[in-house]
Amino acid sequence: DRVPTMGNSPSDQNGEGGENHHDPFAIDDKFDGIDTLGYRVLGVQPDSPASAAGLVSFFDFLVGCDGRMLLGRSVDDDGNDLPEDSEEWDDVDFPALLRDSVGRELEMLVWNIKSQTQRLVTLTPSNAWGGTGLLGVTIRLDDYAEADERLVRVLSVEHGSPAAIAGLEPDDDYLLGTASVSFRNDSDLASVLRDNADRVVELYVYNTKSDVVRVVALMPTLSWGGR
Repeated sequence: DRVPTMGNSPSDQNGEGGENHHDPFAIDDKFDGIDTLGYRVLGVQPDSPASAAGLVSFFDFLVGCDGRMLLGRSVDDDGNDLPEDSEEWDDVDFPALLRDSVGRELEMLVWNIKSQTQRLVTLTPSNAWGGTGLLGVTIRLDDYAEADERLVRVLSVEHGSPAAIAGLEPDDDYLLGTASVSFRNDSDLASVLRDNADRVVELYVYNTKSDVVRVVALMPTLSWGGR
């Protein structure tokens, strides 16, 4: 099958700079034995608790809450093995924690893959803020080790193409994903383009010059006249 295009040349996935409906809280087999796990922030809704806390789409990972790591780990901060009866081996039931904490402040440990720093933010789950979910954010389980190197770079944009119409900038723009899917490689991008042929899909894009993540509306199609 031909993949609907947006008028960009093959992208690059170096470290410069389809919908997925699986359970974001499920531990996939591919993550077995990985300690660098967190819940990746994919889409922050405006005026939500997540927005008020300053969470950054795609670059932030939720890794801890109220002094405890969200995903169980086998070693402590100094690299020493933890005993198997330690509570830190067990994962925090994050959905239950959110439901039980409506209206109460939670201190979240956040890892940012762009700045390679961690910070504490205050999140207050709410069912009355006016949007979807208790936090107003889409999250997906992901490995944050070297996640900053799994980016899809825009190398060139053809005149009159869907990419040009969407305002994508060659060399400076990186395609991060949609509100529910993070792009790890060209195959992830191609899948989303194929699933959204001839209809508008919103992509999160990071620009290295402005140092800002923005949302662009793109309509991939085979009929724009180019490739």
